[in-house]
Amino acid sequence: MTRKVELGAPSPGGKGANKQVADEFGKAKFPVKVKVTNHAPRTVVFPEITGLVLAHCASATGGVKEVEIQSLDHLQRLASSTEQVAELNGYALFLTIEEVDAAPAPKASKAAPAAPATT
Repeated sequence: MTRKVELGAPSPGGKGANKQVADEFGKAKFPVKVKVTNHAPRTVVFPEITGLVLAHCASATGGVKEVEIQSLDHLQRLASSTEQVAELNGYALFLTIEEVDAAPAPKASKAAPAAPATT
């Protein structure tokens, strides 16, 4: 199951950002790899998560980034910061945080060719 939250102000899910994150990621096994998408018209930096710098939403490449979240606490701090910035700037949708599938389904392997018969 892929977990996903959309954060903005007021919270698109009708709940506070921390509640949304707890409901969606509360039972996740951390660390978890997520894809974060910036929907805001500005570049943002979140020191709560190492390496999370996102270009504005019109950027062709920098508005989406995959990062590893170490704990639910780190994710909730990110959600809280996101909610505050969204509220101050009136962003209905600011960030989308979506879990990246941990391991792709294994591909069917081809059977090894049969050994030639010896007589």
